[in-house]
Amino acid sequence: MKTKKVCFASVDVERNIENLNKILATFEKYKIPVTLFVTGKILKQQPELFKKLERDYEIACHGFSHRFWDNLNFEERKKELENFVNFYQKIFSKKPKGFRAPSHIIDYDGMKLLEDWGFLYDSSVVPHYPPFKKYRGYKGRRPLFPYYPQGKKILEIPVSGQLLGIPLAGAWISRLPFWFYNFLFKIYTPPFLTLNMHSWDALGRTTFQFLKKLEKLLKLLKNKGYLFLTGEQIYDLLSKNR
Repeated sequence: MKTKKVCFASVDVERNIENLNKILATFEKYKIPVTLFVTGKILKQQPELFKKLERDYEIACHGFSHRFWDNLNFEERKKELENFVNFYQKIFSKKPKGFRAPSHIIDYDGMKLLEDWGFLYDSSVVPHYPPFKKYRGYKGRRPLFPYYPQGKKILEIPVSGQLLGIPLAGAWISRLPFWFYNFLFKIYTPPFLTLNMHSWDALGRTTFQFLKKLEKLLKLLKNKGYLFLTGEQIYDLLSKNR
């Protein structure tokens, strides 16, 4: 992790998956591995689709119903994980390794619960958050690189952005011109960052424009020398060197 620039690419899959194949085809064109954070409800709706996708992509947990964890008590959170893990094991005959909380809302107790259910890594914590939005997520230490929270065995893969925390996220990619990201990378190339989006970011009249911007961004990251790893690959790499 210290010798290479690493990018963690992921797609949150909670609804509107009509164009998910187009997003994945763009990543596949550049041979970029992707982690799919999928809700249990979507898995139940499309089990055969995700069985097929699991051959080429890491399928991780995005909760069962996409309910925000700050609105759930301990037993409700536990039930969300129980329902997801049981159904995941039924489909894939193994346990999920990664988790991302809906709306990135995670706390210390939530991380402990993830450990209890056998998750190896979480990717919910946002180290930088736009000042005009209220952050309801993790209030503890928030490094820009993957790290082990104090007293935890679970690895945190933070949702790290560009300069000043400007995200490489679907909504931002849609709204910001490509030249802006190109300019940022001329100023600074972060050693670690995440590229994340939703399955519904490429919907409607903007589908073509979004996919073209995504493709330009992938080419830029490749030219900057980024190594793309899944969440599981990042965990394996760091756990070996721990």
